[in-house]
Amino acid sequence: MDLTNELLQNKILVVDDALSMRSMTKAVLRDAGFAHVFDVPDGEEALKLMKRIKVNLVVCDWNMPGMSGLDLFKAVKAEPKLASTPFIMLTSSSEGSKVKEAIEAGITAYIIKPYKPADLIKKIGTMLS
Repeated sequence: MDLTNELLQNKILVVDDALSMRSMTKAVLRDAGFAHVFDVPDGEEALKLMKRIKVNLVVCDWNMPGMSGLDLFKAVKAEPKLASTPFIMLTSSSEGSKVKEAIEAGITAYIIKPYKPADLIKKIGTMLS
């Protein structure tokens, strides 16, 4: 997928409690040309950052201690200023019940870890276009 310069100026927030996954995802996004990539280790920090900075898309791990990715998604949707932010849920679970729960909550983009970098970039490009 061809990413335009305009698309690459979007601000992307990576939320994952695993430093290695955050670092890898940030590296994938930076290698693709995204200039504004932020990362935080949990949902609480994500919400704080999103209230300070207009984020164009969130890439979030599902399984995190404290506030899960699904809880963060629901909290974002409950905030009028944040509710329209596109959200990609990353998870190591391909369980049908988890996928169903995500869809029922309103999550439209779901990627199973480990993911292929090209798949993530393609999904982000589609969601931001």
